This record gives sequence, C-alpha cells and structure tokens, in this order.
Amino acid sequence: MSNVASTRESQVITQRLRSAAEMDPSRLPRLLHMGEVWAERIGGRLAPVAADRPALSVAGVELDLAPEPPEEGSDGALIAMLSSPRFQKPGFAVVARSTIEALISTFFGAEPSPDKQLTREPTELDRAVVVLAIDALVQSANDAFAAIATLDLARGDLIEQSELAARLEDAATRFVQFRFEITVRGLTAPLVVGFPEEFFVPHRRFLAESPDAPPVDRDEAWAQAIRASFSQSDLRLQALLAKKKVPLSTVAAFRVGATIPLDVDIASLIAVECEDRQLFRATVGRSRDSFVISVEERVDPAQEFIDDILSD
Repeated sequence: MSNVASTRESQVITQRLRSAAEMDPSRLPRLLHMGEVWAERIGGRLAPVAADRPALSVAGVELDLAPEPPEEGSDGALIAMLSSPRFQKPGFAVVARSTIEALISTFFGAEPSPDKQLTREPTELDRAVVVLAIDALVQSANDAFAAIATLDLARGDLIEQSELAARLEDAATRFVQFRFEITVRGLTAPLVVGFPEEFFVPHRRFLAESPDAPPVDRDEAWAQAIRASFSQSDLRLQALLAKKKVPLSTVAAFRVGATIPLDVDIASLIAVECEDRQLFRATVGRSRDSFVISVEERVDPAQEFIDDILSD
C-alpha cells in the first residue's frame, strides 16, 4: 500500500473516531426531557416571587461553542458563570437584553418596552433581577439532572458577554446548550444555559433511551445473588508510577545501583489500573511506613482510547 493511500485511510479512521466521540443532542431524547423538567422546576421557583408568572419552554438542546464577544457598537448579553463539582470547566447562562426586559415584566408586572429589549445599560437593579432568576435556575438543576448526577450547581460572577472568552480560556470547548424561551405579556425572550460537553459524555447511552420506555421487570433475588457472587471475585489492582521508553542500548547497560530518571514528579497523577484497564488517576503519598494513593478522578476508557488515537 502506498504512503498516500495509508495516509488517506488514517484520515478516514480519524474522522470516524471524531464522529463517534461527538454528541448529537437531537439523538438523546432523555436530554430534551431533562430540559423540559428543568424548565418546569424553574417556573415553579419563580412563581412565588413573580408578579406575572412567565411561561418557560425548551426551544431545543444543541451542541455548540460558547457565544462570541459582541460586535463593536452592539449590546452584549449578561453572562452568569456556573460551576459544579461535576464540571472540569465552567458552564454559563446567557441573559440577552430582551430577557432582562422579560424578567422585569415578570417580577414587577410591568409592560415590556416598545423595543422589546433593554436599550440602556443594565443597572444594579437589573442585575439583581437577573441574579434572582439565575438562582432559581441553579436551585432547580439538581431535580432535573438527578438521574445522572448530583449536580450541586452554583452561580458565580455576573459578567459582560465580552468577558466570557477570557473566563473559559479554551475557545474550542463545546457546550451542550439548553435553549429556553421565556414568554410574558406578549414578549418571548431567550435564555441559554451551557454545560461542558464532557459532563454528558459518560451518560450518552442512558440519555439515548426514551424517557417513556417501560421499566424492565427483573428478579431482585437473582440480581442480588449475582452481585454478591461478583463482589467476591479477586481482581488485580495496580498503580503505575510511570511508563518510560528507553533504547535497547540503555537497557543493556543497566547495572545494580543504576538510576533511571522518570518523567514524573511527586505531585503527578498516576494511573490506577484494574485487570489492565485504567479506571482512575491518583496521587501518591505515605501513611506511616506504607505508600498510599488518593483517587482524584475517574477515567472514561472509551474517551481515553479516542483521545489517544486523535493525539497521534
């Protein structure tokens, strides 16, 4: 096979792996269902403090990059930064100028302005109204995503849209974005909430199921017996400090007392493997006369495999 053909075949394989690694929210019905549940919970939390309760709905769930900075001379949105112990990178909530107008109508019962959006710079009162709405969104998140994780979502700073890129650092990060619509007094305004794609990747199989699928009957006694039997199985667990490639000439020169430098330091995360499958990353420490490890994060084997292929 020629080098050209080999290169093309490698590119095709890489493209297929990238495609397999990508999420397609349109094929994840449970994800849309979670958004609908979330919208309902947000509306329920706003109702007691709203002069005119808005209608919240989900316009769609998409995978996209974060909003870009606004063009010069145009009005940007307000952004609430969102964090969770389940996120490796922050999420965000985008509150457009028209959404601020809708929230003012919601909390004060006022008619929207003729322009249907806030045409002045947001005041401290406007920001307080936005914070009140985002807090309702944050407090509702645990209920919506309870089936996959305890989210413990938290609201961070309220920033201008132009500051978002600096907060996210990596412009290539993609987010699963829930596109809500708030309707009040004839005004329909967007509210976009983005969570890092990585949060959902381990749950794709579950999210691909229909939320209306009937539960599968099972024999609990049999299931418990199987779990008890498997729990007694012996497995080989190993913590690997480092792997290093050296030339054969170096190996041939090894002698008792030789020193082999490793490309790790005391703070490096090491791999914890079970039956040759990497499951966790951990740090090394000592407890009295023994070495111990502290598990820091779980590894998604499928994602690791794909990342290793794409990095070549």
